[in-house]
Amino acid sequence: MPERRVPIRVRGAINAVLPNGVTVDLRRRTGGASDYDAILQAGKVKHRTIVGWAGEGWPADVERLIATAPNVNVVVAHDLSIGARAWLTKSDLGWVDEIGRANLSLPSGLVVYRDVTEPPRSPTPDGWSLSSIAVAEAALSGVEPRVDSIESATRLSRGATAKALSMLERRGFLRRGARRGPESARHLEDADALLDEYAKAVGALASKVTPILLHRLWRDPLDTLVDELAPALDRIGATWATSGAAAAALMAPYLSGLTVIELYVDAEMLANRANLCAALGAQQIERGHRIEVRALPNRITATAGPVISGVRCAPPARVFADLLAKGGRSAEAAQHLREVLHVGTQT
Repeated sequence: MPERRVPIRVRGAINAVLPNGVTVDLRRRTGGASDYDAILQAGKVKHRTIVGWAGEGWPADVERLIATAPNVNVVVAHDLSIGARAWLTKSDLGWVDEIGRANLSLPSGLVVYRDVTEPPRSPTPDGWSLSSIAVAEAALSGVEPRVDSIESATRLSRGATAKALSMLERRGFLRRGARRGPESARHLEDADALLDEYAKAVGALASKVTPILLHRLWRDPLDTLVDELAPALDRIGATWATSGAAAAALMAPYLSGLTVIELYVDAEMLANRANLCAALGAQQIERGHRIEVRALPNRITATAGPVISGVRCAPPARVFADLLAKGGRSAEAAQHLREVLHVGTQT
């Protein structure tokens, strides 16, 4: 985001949670990057504080801000996560976000508390389809964004591949080096932005799909996945991958207390519920599940990710998107995965 936009967003977020008639004046602090001296004026009373901008609002964003601007009293961000809000409250720091939440208490007497319900999931972003999601997932997994490379990796038709690549190029995620010749191949122009939009599309489509819910007994879910579920799926020749919290626990541990294992399996296996349940030693239920099974969205999901301790994991981009779609602590695990594995970072 352009630096000039930061004070506009900070002022807008604060204004949105203040009572009518209270004005906000911001002045950048000397040598400051994203921190400002703020005056919140109600009538003749001026409430002074130091505010800072923490970007998206993940715990890492907040900690980075406080590390570079330790005098900040009020943190402003786009959408402060549950963990970030808890950390700020525990640290006795005020906070405001663009969603409309606020919790601040200034020594001068200004107290503001606002809470809102979680925003509903947005509909599937325009232009995104199963094919374009597969192509984006392949590109984010290191497949060169050329028609032949993507077509081979995803097994999509040449027409669908070309159409999806053109859409990604039009939106600025891909770029050609030249119109013609050896330098005309596409390359990733903005991997971070592509990851964000891809994750939104994955989450929107996932919200429309009801998974198969299974239950089985285990002492430790991760041990069961490694020692029993993964070998069983391999023995029956299933095309599969694990995602969500289980995959994150193997690739970049963050959450404790794993309770549900998320699996993607091929359409043939999904259609034969009896064989699936027998292979996993589980039974299908309506609630109280321990395993969620969904149809494999595309070939790349089962081929581009790492194999860890014999467990086929979905590509980091897919795991990130699935965690983000869950929200709450899972969304924080998604950001941790993104930072640790540099998901979406161009190399």
